[in-house]
Amino acid sequence: MSPRHRRQPLLCAACSTTVRRGKYRLCGNGCGARLHTDNRSPCLDAHAPVCPNHTPHPLAA
Repeated sequence: MSPRHRRQPLLCAACSTTVRRGKYRLCGNGCGARLHTDNRSPCLDAHAPVCPNHTPHPLAA
C-alpha cells in the first residue's frame, strides 16, 4: 500500500495560522485570501490594507 499524501494546511492570509476546512471566509474584495470567520478575530480588518484589490474610499482623508 502506498503512503497517503497529506494536504497542505490552509493558512489565514492575515495571521498565517491554520484555518480549519469550512471555517474560513474568503476576502470580500475578490483576491481569494482565506481569513478567519471568528467575530473576535481581527483578521478581516488586518487584511484590508494589504489586499491587492482593496481601493480606499474616495472621501477618506
